[in-house]
Formats: sequence, structure tokens, C-alpha cells
Amino acid sequence: MNAIAVLLFAAAVAYGISHLLRVPALPVLLLAGVALTFVARVPGELLEDTLVLGVTILLFVTGMELSPTRTRAQRLSSMRVGLLHFVLLGTIGFLAAMLLGYRALYASYIALALTASSTLVVVRLLQRRAQLFEPSGRLVLGVLLLQDVLILLMVPVFTRLPLGVDNALYGFAGTVGLLFLAGAIYRFGPALFQRFDAEDEVMLLVLFGILFAFIALADLMELPLLTGAFLGGFALARFPLSGMARPRLASIAEFFSALFYIALGALIGVPSATELLHALAFTLLVVVLTPPLVTIIAERAGMSTRAAIESGLLLSQTSEISLVLGLFGLLARQITPQVFTIIALVTLSTMLLTPFIASERVAWWLMRLRPVPVAPRRRKVDQEIPQRDHVLVLGLGSTGLPLLETLLASSAPILVIDDDPIVVDRLREAEIPCLRGDASDELLLRQANADKARIITSTIRRPQDNRRLLEFAKGVPTLVRVFDEQDAEWIRELGGTPVLASHAAADEMMKWFDKRHPG
Repeated sequence: MNAIAVLLFAAAVAYGISHLLRVPALPVLLLAGVALTFVARVPGELLEDTLVLGVTILLFVTGMELSPTRTRAQRLSSMRVGLLHFVLLGTIGFLAAMLLGYRALYASYIALALTASSTLVVVRLLQRRAQLFEPSGRLVLGVLLLQDVLILLMVPVFTRLPLGVDNALYGFAGTVGLLFLAGAIYRFGPALFQRFDAEDEVMLLVLFGILFAFIALADLMELPLLTGAFLGGFALARFPLSGMARPRLASIAEFFSALFYIALGALIGVPSATELLHALAFTLLVVVLTPPLVTIIAERAGMSTRAAIESGLLLSQTSEISLVLGLFGLLARQITPQVFTIIALVTLSTMLLTPFIASERVAWWLMRLRPVPVAPRRRKVDQEIPQRDHVLVLGLGSTGLPLLETLLASSAPILVIDDDPIVVDRLREAEIPCLRGDASDELLLRQANADKARIITSTIRRPQDNRRLLEFAKGVPTLVRVFDEQDAEWIRELGGTPVLASHAAADEMMKWFDKRHPG
């Protein structure tokens, strides 16, 4: 009890310091755990149990966030990107570990740990940026789900293999069986659930009952409890009350997350210079290789360059699942504490780097480095830029394409500006006048004769990027897509006409409803 009180006290102090200094809590929690090793002795068994308990809760929450229905439009692309990225990065990681002098088993653990990306980090970023339902968001969620399932399938194989091939196959088969059960509940459970007219509190108890049933089944089949927790969360992802359960679980997850990272810091201790250097090498491998690998694979799967690059940046970190793999390898005495420390350091450093790497500034910088692909034998189209009275379309995402189709049916001259090389290449194939670049660049706007256009429509992602356009083309009717009233008011003050995406969607729904139900 005294050791648990010490962990709780250290977590409280760490949160207080992070709040006082206004820095993320994660690095402070880790440092507090490391500092704890100098002032108090916490038994290693307690630290390991705390890690298992904390990561069990985290994996349950992770499973509830991964709904395949969100990725339906990108399902094939997600499978292609996820599998190729898993195999290629894993192979490169294994070879790198062997070159650094690790045994084959240790290198296999390190390589597998490098292949999974963090669901918790990525989902939070996508939610904060309102990108969950964009092409890159859907692709990334599908890749995350596939990676997590692959790692969970491999955990019993790795940990049971020293006990014999039959034992490893039994663990693999048991995990597959639980996976199919979770899929069946995910598919048919919500419909059965809605037939019961019970109070919300009763239904929440049913949800938690399903979770503990999965954990009990995992224990019965001698599988890691973490597998049961993750698949239990996944099975509940589509249930009507899962949305209500998530905010209630948030505080619990935050509590166990704090204990987890404190215990992780205490278990790692102060890393040696060799461990730091090797962790840095593997961190660079993940951060440098993942974006181009995912971009190339996603582009070949039919995605635009921008969505492909954003997906690669979002996936350029390792995962809490990587820590699970390393932890079980450590508990099974198949890897040394030094190998586990390296896996943990890579995971934590890449998690901390992700918000800075997966930014619009980095994505735009990478897009500028990406040349427009030119197919062999293609005739170069000589584009004539309209001088005046043309329709200027800025950004050609899912909103801009229907607009372009409507404009092409008219006789008005059109010019499109887009920053995606794949989009620009397709426009040139169709002999539609276009310019590639940043729509907020005044030189590009001058080249496009924006101040002499008949009308301008802008669907670029951030409404704030329209400032230069509205200042340069003052007096030209300019329609700007926005997502909330605050941005709409800002656009009006600059002289533009805001079009609220939510209002447009509601209008289209009402038109469809009126057609289906006239009178």
C-alpha cells in the first residue's frame, strides 16, 4: 500500500508541475517516475502489475475508438497501406537492429514494435483538427485498426514460441477466435441492444459486462488480458451508448494513464548512453521512413498527394501496443530490460514528436518537394490563363469537385488553383486550366488575375488562409467555405461571403427529403 501511495503522490506532483509550467503531462510523468527511483524503492513486481493494469484500460479505450464503419470508403486502401507499411518498416527495423548487434529474437521484438502507430495520439489529433471523416482520417483509422490487430495476433505467438510451436499456434488460434467473436458482437450487437428498453445506467452495466466477459475469456484461454480488453472495446465501438460511455471513461483512463507512465518511468530508470543512441536511431528510422513509405503506397492506392502525405505524417510514431509487446517480452524474460527501455524510449519520443511533425506546415513543405507526375508520351498542355471575367476556384477537395462539374457545363472561363500535385495532374489531363500552389500566396493570386475575376470560390481548409485573397481581390464577389459562425463573421468583416458547410449539407438533405416525400 505504501508503494501505491508513493506512485499516486508522484503522479499528483507531476500533474501539478505540468499545469504550473503549462507543458504536456506525459514527459513530466515519465521524469517523475525516473526521479522516483532515487528517492523511494518501489518493487519491480508492483511496477509491472501497474503497467499491465494501466495499459489494459488504455487498450479498452483504444478499441472503442476504432470503428471500421468510419473507414468504409477507404477500406481497401487502408488494408494495402497498412500491410505494406507493416512489412516494409518491420523488415527495415529488423535489419537495422541486426546491424546494431542485437540477437535475432531481440531484433524481432524491436522490429515489430516499430510497425504499430499510436491510436490514442492519432485519434486525439484527428478529433482536435476535425479530420476524422476526411480521406486521410479515414485511411489512418483503417491502418491503425489493422496494425493493432496484427500486433495482438503476434503477441501470443512471440511469448509462447519458446514453449513450442503447438503452444504458439494455440495462442494465435485463441486470439483469432476472440477476434471473430468481437466482430460478431460489433456487427449484430447494436441491433439486439436496441430491442431492450432499459435505463441508460443498466445498459452501461451491460457494456461493462461484455468487457469483463472478454477479459475472462482471454484469461480462460491463457491469452494476455490486454487482448481481451482491446477486443472488448472494439466489440462495443458501434453500440448506441458507447458515445456516452467514452466521456465517463475519460477520467478513469486519465487516472490509469498517469499511473502507467509513472510506473514506466520508474521501470526504465536512467537510460545508458548506448540505449539513448540506439533509441535515437530507431526514432529517426520511424520518423524519416514512415511519411515517404505511406505516401508512395497511398498514392498508388488512388489517394491524392495531400491526403497521402498527411496520412504518413500522422502514422510516424510507435504505439502503446508497442509497449504492450515489449512489456510481455520482458515479463516472459524473452527480452532484456535494456531492449524494453529502447522500445519504450522510441515509443515515447515519437509520440511527443507527432503533434509537431503532423502539422499543416510540414505537410505543405513536403508537398512542395513532391513534383507533379508526368506520364510518358503525354502531350504537354499549353494552358492559357484567363485575363478577366473568369471563375476562379481555389481548392478542389470533395466540396470543389461538384462545383467544377457544374461550371464546366456553362460557358464561363475557369481557372483552378490547388496545391495537390495529383489533382493538378488530373486537371491537366482533362485540359482544364489550373495552377499548382498555395492559394494564400499573393504572387500566385496575381498570376491567376484574381482581382479581375468575375467570381471566386474558395474551399481551402482553413478559412484564415483566405485573408490575402480577400485583401488582394477586394471588390470581387468571393464565396468562402467555413465551418462555424465565428469564421463566418470574420469572413464577412473582410468583405467575403461565407458559406457554412453545415447549412449547405442541411439544405441538400431537405431537397432530397422533399423529392422523396413531396407534399
